[in-house]
Amino acid sequence: MITRLNAILGKNEIQKVVLVGAGQLGSALLNYRNFEKEGIKIVAAFDIDPAKHVQKNAIPVLPLEQITTFIERNKIKIAILCVPDVAAQQTLDILVNAGIKGVLNFTPTELKAPARCVINNVNLAVELENLIYFVNAGQGSG
Repeated sequence: MITRLNAILGKNEIQKVVLVGAGQLGSALLNYRNFEKEGIKIVAAFDIDPAKHVQKNAIPVLPLEQITTFIERNKIKIAILCVPDVAAQQTLDILVNAGIKGVLNFTPTELKAPARCVINNVNLAVELENLIYFVNAGQGSG
């Protein structure tokens, strides 16, 4: 049973992930080293800004135009989306068409994807508001 659970959770092999959007949040995630402890490896990042393209780093930052080929060639199923909200849906469409099955969405945009793609939205503002609510509610019951 543990073997089956590990297979479902993807713990039986390294889970290769791509990141799209190498701005401030994307760069912070690229520098986060605890992913690999959990069997997750960001294998490449993609950005439209040529100034961010670096192939010699441990995790290369490549031109967005290369993402479809990279995903297909490396059989990537998961992506992290850190692009500006105005580019989010178009970028998601590219990812889904390339074969991505799951997206961790850090954009504040409500994305639409086919049923074959799971989107997990991370809205940092909402998470912070939740925390503020519980802290303030706890102080009132004092």
